[in-house]
Amino acid sequence: MLQCTIKRDKSGFNRLYPKYFLHLSTGNQAFLLAGKKRPKNKTSNYLISMSQKDLNVKSSNFVGKLRSNFLGTEFNVYSPGLNPKKRAANVTNTREQMGVVLYQSNILGSKGPRKMRVLLPAVNPQGEHVIWKPRNKNDGMLQKYKAGDTTGMFVFYNKPPKWNEHVQAFVLNFNGRVDKASVKNF
Repeated sequence: MLQCTIKRDKSGFNRLYPKYFLHLSTGNQAFLLAGKKRPKNKTSNYLISMSQKDLNVKSSNFVGKLRSNFLGTEFNVYSPGLNPKKRAANVTNTREQMGVVLYQSNILGSKGPRKMRVLLPAVNPQGEHVIWKPRNKNDGMLQKYKAGDTTGMFVFYNKPPKWNEHVQAFVLNFNGRVDKASVKNF
């Protein structure tokens, strides 16, 4: 398990389309990945790159993208490759679905803790992961999960916080990893 830190850059031209940088939290704080919100999209759409400076879809550093639904409650992670709707029939480099992140608010709405689930392709004993290449919106990990079928995937849940009468809030022990309260802590 690795402990990482995400830094957001909203300075200058990055105000509307921020950049995010993922670093190791311990030791030399080595750079791991960068992300940037992409313009001209109806939903949140982020480019993921292995370079801090080269954030371009056509770059060799491009490793995938993250796309949300309209409400921002379902996020799909895709590898580089073409959307099956936009590719020609004879092209084989269709993108692969690398994971799904689901947010769900509770009955208290924004006043209570959110539930988060992460779906990842299953890995066999030889270290090979299940390949998910959805052909349309009704295909893929999310649709199988919603139908109650979890074959070929790992499902992870966040640890639910507990109500603390003393502070009159939901709390979760982060073992010193968090220094100030935020709904974004996970």
